[in-house]
Amino acid sequence: MFQALFRAKSPSRDVFDRDVFTKVFQLPDDQIHNLEAGRHHEVEMNSKYLTNFERVNELTAELTKVLDEVLAKDSQEIEQFDEIGVYQWLRDRLFTASTRALFGDELLKMYPAYCEDFFAFDSDLLSFFFSLPSFMMGDAFRRRRRIIDELERWSKKMHELSGGTPIDPEGPAWEPIFGSRLNRARQLDYKTRHLTPRTGATLDLGLTFGLASNVIPATGWMLMHLLNPSADPSILPRIMQELHEAETPDGSLDIPVLVSQPLLQSLWTETLRLYLDALVTRNLTEDLLLPLDEDGKRIVRLRKGENVFAPSWLGHHDPVAWSSPGKSVAKEFDAERFVVRDAKTGRESFSVGGTAGKYFPFGGGKTVCPGRIFAKQEALGALAMVLLRFDFEVLGFVDEKQKPAEAFPGLARAFVGSAVVVPGGDVRVKIRRKQMCR
Repeated sequence: MFQALFRAKSPSRDVFDRDVFTKVFQLPDDQIHNLEAGRHHEVEMNSKYLTNFERVNELTAELTKVLDEVLAKDSQEIEQFDEIGVYQWLRDRLFTASTRALFGDELLKMYPAYCEDFFAFDSDLLSFFFSLPSFMMGDAFRRRRRIIDELERWSKKMHELSGGTPIDPEGPAWEPIFGSRLNRARQLDYKTRHLTPRTGATLDLGLTFGLASNVIPATGWMLMHLLNPSADPSILPRIMQELHEAETPDGSLDIPVLVSQPLLQSLWTETLRLYLDALVTRNLTEDLLLPLDEDGKRIVRLRKGENVFAPSWLGHHDPVAWSSPGKSVAKEFDAERFVVRDAKTGRESFSVGGTAGKYFPFGGGKTVCPGRIFAKQEALGALAMVLLRFDFEVLGFVDEKQKPAEAFPGLARAFVGSAVVVPGGDVRVKIRRKQMCR
């Protein structure tokens, strides 16, 4: 049924997008009209800078370069700490690297609290969408205003530094004022679509959400599962072997090789299966017939004007789809779930065969997430750099209140349905630099 919904041309997410613009970002009607009228510009930008492999590779190269600088600085200080929470540590560093790679060098200098403010906003997002009253969300309202104020201040300052117009997106792959090609193209597009600096700031916040809300928690989950003392002890050494195969002689990463490694791909895919909770939403502009079973003998008629919801959580945790012989049960994390071994050669490959309609972490159809290529490269690139630079000694677990816990972290308590669910706790570790690290 979900496959048929994604293939259908008439269902739209326009109603949902308008709710986001009004409830989450409080944009005025005239600005929403300009956004909707110029949506084709955004589609063109995404095609040019987010789904073009050459351009995505450029962006990933810049991110790994910045993350290398951040981790190199950490290497000089990290061993002084007896223990740290590995997710919190990774979250802050990956946010720094991805923000600088996308937006340039100045944003975090002007707004050093952006990381903390953003992740608090991330947890508040669906509370805004569900229109919880302000007396229940006073801090959230103030924080949202502060974020947009700071992003607007940054944008105005960057336009001054660049002489009023960002450097041509077809120029250098990255420059320090506005950063990536994608961000420079977006800043120019804001003017083309007659968007105010305030609206541009809210869209920059939205881009940060797309950049951070899935990738960073997913990378944290992958790292924590690899470090989990109760996990299969053979997984981490095999992951390390794949990482070494993706290293180049100068110590950098060959990203195309990295993202094609079978166990790494399975680890990424299983993380999204188990922890991503997205509510794919469509509004019907005309009546629609959808099949209820594979042979199409049973159908359901949906009426014009109705909303259809496709919750990824149901498909991703369906015990029938994910608990067949030879697989771990649906509720368990299995890093090898998507690894297939050739019976004759023993060679491993990655496969998501048989998961159509049950696995859609990035939505589907014409509105499938355009950042899915960069998300995979960012997550696997960051994981590789951390594991190749540091050794981790696991000291125990903590819960959401940072109190000692017996079990591996579960899900944080929050509204769900918008992104990867963040951990409800952390893994406490002692970090040491690898001796061979340059």
